[in-house]
Amino acid sequence: MIPKVSYHAGTLGLHRATPVANLLLLSGFLIVVLAAPGILVKLGAFGLVMILTALSGEGVGTFLRNIRFVLVFAFVLFLAQALSVREGTVLFPFGLSVTDQGLLAGAQMALRFLVILSSSLLFVLVTDPDRLAHAIVRLGIPYRYGFILVLALRFVPFFRREYRTVREAQHVRGVDASIRSFAGLRRAIRYTFLPVLVSGLTRVDSVAISMKGRCFGLYPKRTVTRKEHWHQMDWATGALFVLLLGITVLARRYAWL
Repeated sequence: MIPKVSYHAGTLGLHRATPVANLLLLSGFLIVVLAAPGILVKLGAFGLVMILTALSGEGVGTFLRNIRFVLVFAFVLFLAQALSVREGTVLFPFGLSVTDQGLLAGAQMALRFLVILSSSLLFVLVTDPDRLAHAIVRLGIPYRYGFILVLALRFVPFFRREYRTVREAQHVRGVDASIRSFAGLRRAIRYTFLPVLVSGLTRVDSVAISMKGRCFGLYPKRTVTRKEHWHQMDWATGALFVLLLGITVLARRYAWL
């Protein structure tokens, strides 16, 4: 099941913040989970993501269902680390040799992966790609790179729609493309992956022809008419970024768990 990763228009929470403020908050989450050594800090960061999701009107239950594959993969990472690390005190001497350092390393890895993916998904849900591209251009980044980012964000829901269309066509024709064996994997590649890939390449070709017809990239700079002004929500988002930076510094200094 492909998660629903696309922008949702709204007027609550982070929807009211500018793309630059949301990007700043996302960088704060990345910094705190990659630089802070403690588990409690990462748990707090994930809790903050859930709180911001609820305040933005996205629905925590729906959000968790969309990232259920991320949750499962994070649990797999936890088990892999817990069973592979041999340093520390053995907690279960009979059967599997699980140590306290292994559990700690597994929790660190799983939470790091979970916070990065969940905060990135929240950023995509609340940030308008067009406004983000304009903000990137105003920051001095060439508009070609901004357009590439917009295309990437636009193609994610496109591939999801194409995947759903192909799966519905398979059900109508009685084609079983479930991945339960090597033969099933081959059928899935043939009947699912290839049609979605061909449809995507056709769409890319159409976009390329449209860009060429409109002389995209003819001039080194592009005029941006839309202006963004910071409001209360942007300053609140900036304050959260500063808070995350402060927590990171304190966690590294005092080695919080």
